[in-house]
Amino acid sequence: MTTKSMTSIRIREADDGDAESISSLLMELGYELGPVEVKKRIGVYRESSDTVLVADEVGEVVGFVSFHVIPLFHASGNLGRITAMCIRSDRQRQGVGRALLAGLDGFARARGCGRIEVSSGDQRAQDAHLFYQACGYAIDSRRFQKMLH
Repeated sequence: MTTKSMTSIRIREADDGDAESISSLLMELGYELGPVEVKKRIGVYRESSDTVLVADEVGEVVGFVSFHVIPLFHASGNLGRITAMCIRSDRQRQGVGRALLAGLDGFARARGCGRIEVSSGDQRAQDAHLFYQACGYAIDSRRFQKMLH
């Protein structure tokens, strides 16, 4: 396995040209969202207080994170929510995810977020859950959902 230098990774906001790469990353997670739809969603996030950040390695996207800013009703400030995150499988465990989260921390603070939350499926207990905990995220509540058809 070749370890790449983190100095070649740049965290930046996603642009329309990243849609195909992000679509491929979503497929690694099991989500089928084509480049046209990804491009639309990048535009929606860009036009709001939300963002999609990519880890760019010399013009190649090797990871991304999407982030939503939620104004709190019951308390001052905002809540930040990671809505999706993926690192290309051959670049995992090389600091790319940590670099994305570090970039996200600054973005969140600048938008008045007092905390960041993320949901991760139970099937990801041995990888994503351990990663988030190693990055300072703690399990603090139970999530309930109702599917609307």
